Parts: sequence; structure tokens; C-alpha cells
Amino acid sequence: MVRYAQKTYKQRTAEYNDSAVFKNLNHSVDIIPESMSLMTFNTQKEANKFAEDMIDKGYHIIEIKDDYKKV
Repeated sequence: MVRYAQKTYKQRTAEYNDSAVFKNLNHSVDIIPESMSLMTFNTQKEANKFAEDMIDKGYHIIEIKDDYKKV
């Protein structure tokens, strides 16, 4: 399962302008709440690939969870 949401224009611009700062520090992320979505996959590998693609498209990954993993 991958839960994700689109970043705001302001957030994407800030990350682009200060990319070194955002890569090295923990920070809050501004997202568009209405854009929050959830996708499910058959394998964790598919979920991770999807998450990587969504990050490249300007989305923030809120959660990646393996629902089938036995605890």
C-alpha cells in the first residue's frame, strides 16, 4: 500500500531552490489535502517502484506499508 499526496507549488519551488537543505534535514511538507490517494499493489517491489515514480512527479509519499508482511 502506498499513501501519497501532491506537494503544493510553494513546497516544490522551495525544494528546487534549496535542494541541498531539503535533502539533508527533516522538515514539514506542504501538501494539497484533497490530492491524498491510496494505491495497493501485489508486491512490495511494485509499491516501491510506484513510490519512486510519484516522487519524481512532485508527490510526497506519506506511507509505504506491506499489508501482507507477517508480524
